Amino acid sequence: MHLKHLRVSIWFLLPLLIFSCKKESELGIKDLAANEDVANFMENYKGRGVLTDSLATPTAPEDVLKDFTIPEDLSLELVLSEPEIAQPIQVSFDHKGRMWVVQYQQYPYPKGLKITAIDNHTRVKFDKKLDPPPAGAKGADTITFFEDTNGDGKYDKSTDAISGLNITTGVALGRKKIWVLSPPFLLAYADENEDGLPEGDPEVHLEGFGLEDTHAVANSLRWGPDGWLYGAQGSTTTANINSKVSKNVAFLGQAIWRYHPETNVFELFSEGGGNNAFNVEFDRKGRVFSGTNGYDRGPYYKQGAYYIKSWGKHGPLTNPYAFGYLPNMPLEGEKKRFTHSLIKYEGAALPAYYNDLMFAINPLHNFIQLTAFTEKGSSFENVDKEIVLSTTDKWFRPVDIKLGPDGGIYIADWYDSRLSHVDPRDTWHKTSGRIYRLGPKTGDKPIESFDISTYSNEELVQLLSHENKWFRQEALRQFGDRKDLSSIPLLIKLLQTGTEQEVLEALWAINLTAGISDEVGKMGLNHKDPFVRMWTVRLLGDKQSLSPAMFQELQKLAAKESHPEVRSQLMASAKRLTSNQTFSLIENLLNNHEDSEDPDIPLLTWWALEEKATSDREGVLAMMADDKIWNHPIMEKVLLGRLMQRYIMEGGEENFAMATQLLEEAPSSKHVKILIEGLQEGLLGREMVTLPDNLLKILEKNNKELGDSPLTLALRRREEKALAEALKIVKDPNAEIGLRLSYIQVLGEINQDEVVPDLLNLVKNGQSSPVIKQTALHALQSYNQKEIGEQLSKAYPGFRDNVYVREAAISLFASRKEWAMDFFNEIEQPKTISPDDVDYHLARRFRLLQDEEINTRADRIWPNSKLLTSEEKTKRINAYGELIGKGEQNVKKGRTLFLSNCGSCHQLNGEGGISGPELTGYDRSNPDYLLLHIVDPNADIREGYEVQRIVTTDGRILEGRLKTQSGGTITIEPPLGGKSTVLSQERIAEMEVQQTTYMPERILEHLSDQEISDLFAYLMQVK
Repeated sequence: MHLKHLRVSIWFLLPLLIFSCKKESELGIKDLAANEDVANFMENYKGRGVLTDSLATPTAPEDVLKDFTIPEDLSLELVLSEPEIAQPIQVSFDHKGRMWVVQYQQYPYPKGLKITAIDNHTRVKFDKKLDPPPAGAKGADTITFFEDTNGDGKYDKSTDAISGLNITTGVALGRKKIWVLSPPFLLAYADENEDGLPEGDPEVHLEGFGLEDTHAVANSLRWGPDGWLYGAQGSTTTANINSKVSKNVAFLGQAIWRYHPETNVFELFSEGGGNNAFNVEFDRKGRVFSGTNGYDRGPYYKQGAYYIKSWGKHGPLTNPYAFGYLPNMPLEGEKKRFTHSLIKYEGAALPAYYNDLMFAINPLHNFIQLTAFTEKGSSFENVDKEIVLSTTDKWFRPVDIKLGPDGGIYIADWYDSRLSHVDPRDTWHKTSGRIYRLGPKTGDKPIESFDISTYSNEELVQLLSHENKWFRQEALRQFGDRKDLSSIPLLIKLLQTGTEQEVLEALWAINLTAGISDEVGKMGLNHKDPFVRMWTVRLLGDKQSLSPAMFQELQKLAAKESHPEVRSQLMASAKRLTSNQTFSLIENLLNNHEDSEDPDIPLLTWWALEEKATSDREGVLAMMADDKIWNHPIMEKVLLGRLMQRYIMEGGEENFAMATQLLEEAPSSKHVKILIEGLQEGLLGREMVTLPDNLLKILEKNNKELGDSPLTLALRRREEKALAEALKIVKDPNAEIGLRLSYIQVLGEINQDEVVPDLLNLVKNGQSSPVIKQTALHALQSYNQKEIGEQLSKAYPGFRDNVYVREAAISLFASRKEWAMDFFNEIEQPKTISPDDVDYHLARRFRLLQDEEINTRADRIWPNSKLLTSEEKTKRINAYGELIGKGEQNVKKGRTLFLSNCGSCHQLNGEGGISGPELTGYDRSNPDYLLLHIVDPNADIREGYEVQRIVTTDGRILEGRLKTQSGGTITIEPPLGGKSTVLSQERIAEMEVQQTTYMPERILEHLSDQEISDLFAYLMQVK
């Protein structure tokens, strides 16, 4: 097909095309829905986020460059546009320099499936599984490659390599195959002659990537320098992966994964991070980066590490004993959501200023951010520089960014006024899409045509010295394809004589060709360049077992290694080795390096130790026979408490024996205290754990050093003597306050009904301090006794004067139906309680009981807590919209109004609270967007701020954010701050994400017209 045709006529027809797409979409809901409930939900769902904007008109391709702003030393070129491409999701280049584009036109729903269920985040379930091609329905996704046939630098020929695909996000060429990531599958089409056209039906290499949310499916397929195929998975899908070798590798949400095409092994490379991971970038040192849909730039992924997630929405980590996570790289700069894809520029064609800087695409704000990497121990901090590309065209939605063979930066533009996936209606503009090239201002000449697959081994080795990273990466792919042992002497020579980067490239090429021998491994471990050493460690670690001689070389390196990234990789690789090698390597690193302040190494050390904690307990004890290990800061701050917590949480005879032995061998009371704290953490949320006598004896032995700990443990074992002694202390106003609070908290966890009268008296006693009353109220929530509600509702006027006690009491009443009724009775009949005592966020808690009578009474008592109807919201949005931008606005007064009405929860321009989403990075220039989310705050609950509704097995109702989920317990954090609650999962009958937030819908109703105008003037101000 020849390009650049029908473009003008297409744009005359655009309004008709948009109308047609909408009509087809409306009909499609009936075709998609498997039942009436789903159809009604899809029809009536109010979309959230940046939806289709009928007022934002697209710009014709021939005019679009006029809207862009770029630096004077760069140039921007429109490479491809509709009708040649539509909805491009991935761009890449092959060995001939051809541009491959994955066109994601089937998005958002797979062809041939019906939706049986859909949730408020528009995650869906389907009626059946997809079949791999050629079976099953033919979708609209297409993989196309584009060529420059006459050398003028323009793509003048296109070929649809594979069409009829059904939800396809990635393609990569290699090993004489065309690899296609088409969830739930990773497919391989034979391509022996490497012409880019498949030779028959595909082979399924992987199966099990989830389809619940097709904006978060597996994506970003590409080769790593180690010969594995890498990819990402987004936040709101599941996976249970099977290959010929790997079985049932299950994980939830975002991760970086990899697959080895020769061994057929699939594994998680790193888990979590980046929120909705949709990018995999390798820099010239082989580091893995990805973007984020949050406020920073994304994570630097370490092998085998765990990263931050939105636990409530995205699910727990695969390891319940991870006991921590690494953050994304810290950012110094304006935190504007979101830069979900990035490259580190190493193409040598742009001016030197841009070398090693991050180019991060921001589809929400229609720009590309330039960001620097600053070393921070074994990781990085990011420092924003300038916006390197921006446009006034609101349809500009960059979704992928890649380095090209010419050193230019290629940007795939989805091109749509809509960005948000949170709308089940398929209103996407299916016929648009663009690709741009950002290059030097000087206007470099088109590179000559090439075909790297025809290069000799000598020529491939020469490519490893190319100044453009793209050519070096493609040369590595060719070495992996050929596995020609005759190239090894050439590569060994480069390994011995090359520059630091050339040596690293040679190491990768040798591994791809023949693997890493002990001889090459020794050379790599002793090389002067830290990244050669780092990658030698990683490639050796991937073997998972080293010869004694090779491990000795690794140990020599570990003892003297000066570079933190190498030590970081040593810890990551330690996790993968055999037990004796793991423990020896950990011990070596701890004995010779401090590293306790490094951002990554302490937790990497824990994860290496945890990997062997129960499979080789003797190895753990042998490693800890050395007092020097006990006294290492990482052991004291990170490892020791977690190790004890790990054994206690899993329980069982062998693990309790380990806990006992650790206490026996602890070299000091300081270490005993750390172990006991870990033991206490392991017991949190569990009603009763039967600890063995020998463990209890050693705890009693350390009574002097441990203070109240043995009594707390005895309480958890429900010993009558301990209970009596604890109650005596709790009731004694002269006892140490910390001790009293500690015991009250435990009394709320052990389910001993006889303590209820004493806890009630603490609340009702006018001499009790507010903190004692508050803690007792929290403890009483655990007891399902009718007299609690009866007594406290009548006593309420006597302790309501303290706001924290008052809120604790109201939270108690809202946790059980009978107690709520007692509270309502005191409000409505004798009127001893004022309805004004109950703020909006507390009033709405009664609705969590999901009881019709409760709701009716709550509506009567607090009418403003009742949710607005759709009609009421629309009326308010229209009315407030008339006030925005009219007359004179006072931004200074608007700031004051923001701080008094919104600032307790939200932060803007560095001011305000943190219990709600930070607002600075949002698109605040759109008044309709702001109004929707202020009048209807439940329309789009930001990831990380979801509230869970939990019903315990005895009928108690709790709510809060899911803070952690590990080892059979969950920790719930109150949405607006306060004391967390730890629950055993055995005590949870139901847990679901709430569809409402704490933010009141009527927050603007008490403001005057002028105040609303001033508030929005401040909100919409962009600094």
